[in-house]
Amino acid sequence: MRPAAWRVGLFGLLGMALLLVAIVGSTRWFAATESARMRFDSSVFGLQVGAPVVFRGVRVGQVTAFALAPLGPGGVVVPVTAEFDRALLRDLLGPERANAESLVAELVARGLVARLALQSLLTGQLYVELDLDPSRATAAGVATAAGALPSIPTEPTRLQTLQAQLQGLDLAQIGQDLAALARSARLLMAGPQPERALARTADAAQALERLALRLERELGPLSAASRNALAGTQRTMQQLGQAALQVGDASSAVQGQASDIGRGIVPLLDDLRRTADELALAAGALRAASAEDSSLRLGADRALQDVSRAARALRELGETLERHPELLLRGRSASP
Repeated sequence: MRPAAWRVGLFGLLGMALLLVAIVGSTRWFAATESARMRFDSSVFGLQVGAPVVFRGVRVGQVTAFALAPLGPGGVVVPVTAEFDRALLRDLLGPERANAESLVAELVARGLVARLALQSLLTGQLYVELDLDPSRATAAGVATAAGALPSIPTEPTRLQTLQAQLQGLDLAQIGQDLAALARSARLLMAGPQPERALARTADAAQALERLALRLERELGPLSAASRNALAGTQRTMQQLGQAALQVGDASSAVQGQASDIGRGIVPLLDDLRRTADELALAAGALRAASAEDSSLRLGADRALQDVSRAARALRELGETLERHPELLLRGRSASP
């Protein structure tokens, strides 16, 4: 019996030793750590000792202690102490700053910031989330007193910011303003002003319709007269072109005759040549003005088209206001 009991005791000791080794290996008791402090000015209910400290999804430490501290007149902050794995912090800093005395202070100088985050909606447990904010980086570094823990800046979560904004709203005053607005609207609609405004709108729509009809009647003969004037202008341009050709032929004949005149009449020959050149330039200008693509002809065509479009637009406006006179009060609704 005694040898069997001895064997059972030996196996029990070996099992306890293996369990102890597993616990030590899982908690990394012999790993180098560094502590830091975070000060939260809001409630930390749901944050427990042992809660993870996470940097972008990677656990780099855990919460180790809580405390309470005064902040000014009537204010209280909650200092939270956390323990960090120095090996993981070295990976964040890189090899150039891996041997710094305080790795947390180096990260704070680069913009390290802490905030509370929710682990689960069911349990309400919180954890500490770390991140780097370049706007908080300081080129001079962060000084830490001898023997004091480095302090990590904190910021509220988006939910806490939204709650603060909602608390700042004066809901009672907003309700009173809406009630006053509703009363004013009811009084306005109960009076005679809306009916008068609708009547004036109908009168304005009818006046616009009459104006559109009058413009349509008067623009018809005007456009016809403009077309006749344009046709007459085109004929005149053609006649000018023919005259220009005749002038060009005359100038050529004058130049030929001038060359046959004796060399003794030199002043007269120079005058004739200058006159022939000027006649040739005038003929070219007349040809350009009478061409099919001349600016004068194109401008007249565009003017007739603009006048026709304006008449159609005014008629459509009159018809629309006749069907919907309330548009003068409300305006045209925005397209969805």
